[in-house]
Amino acid sequence: MSTILCIDTASERFAIAVEREGRVTGFEAEAEQNHSRLLLPAIAELAGDAGRLGGIVVVTGPGAYAGIRVGIATAEGLALAHGCGVYGLGTLTAVALAAEEDGAFAAIHPAGRGEFAVQYFTGREPAGPPAILRGSTPGTDSRGEGAARFGGREMSPLQRAEAALRELGPRIRAGELAAGADAFYMREPNITISRRQVAAAP
Repeated sequence: MSTILCIDTASERFAIAVEREGRVTGFEAEAEQNHSRLLLPAIAELAGDAGRLGGIVVVTGPGAYAGIRVGIATAEGLALAHGCGVYGLGTLTAVALAAEEDGAFAAIHPAGRGEFAVQYFTGREPAGPPAILRGSTPGTDSRGEGAARFGGREMSPLQRAEAALRELGPRIRAGELAAGADAFYMREPNITISRRQVAAAP
């Protein structure tokens, strides 16, 4: 049976997980803005002698701008090498899968500038689109990275990655999912001209 890989680089910590013969194992580490340097060695160590990958799940955001780009690019490069598909999964949906809740709750994730992305769910089903949390609290029980700030339950990148594989792995093997992964951001990245470029300008 082929191996399904999941890559989650939507946070300052990154996680990878693999699913083989119905068994999910994972790994999480501090990225320190070095996703591009640390990700491939971590995948090689975890996947080991997995052979050809049968599919790659990648968390597509919202989250860390550079991290998401690195995660998707890495997934696409590996998919090309292994001849398999890449399957995108939103960060907040991954939170909902990891939360394993039956009732209503808010999935949240840091969105930069001290703000949070939020999406409301009932169980695994979204009850609205992702948005920036504008109020002081989500208004209901929260799950996700930073949820403890609102009295909710923290969800780590590893929990998201492993939950994503438990949900999507069997569906990928059954051919039920269409391949594709596009980055999702709550706002345009805050990119400015470097001081060196400013100094060199006429």
